[in-house]
Amino acid sequence: MAAAQCSICGCEIFYVKNPDDAYEIFEFRYEDGKVVWLTEDLEGAPEMTPDTEVYCTICAWHGKFSDIS
Repeated sequence: MAAAQCSICGCEIFYVKNPDDAYEIFEFRYEDGKVVWLTEDLEGAPEMTPDTEVYCTICAWHGKFSDIS
């Protein structure tokens, strides 16, 4: 199974923001039904739920985690 892609630009890398620090992000790919973190230190990362806000690393797209999973 291929990695999830942004519906606008096709990028396969997304990020979520630390809920306590909007400038701290955690990058990931979504492959084979699993989140593959690209950020090593996950302290402060939000829990990944269907409603977690995710962002494309290339373009302006953002939406719920359920939109890519």
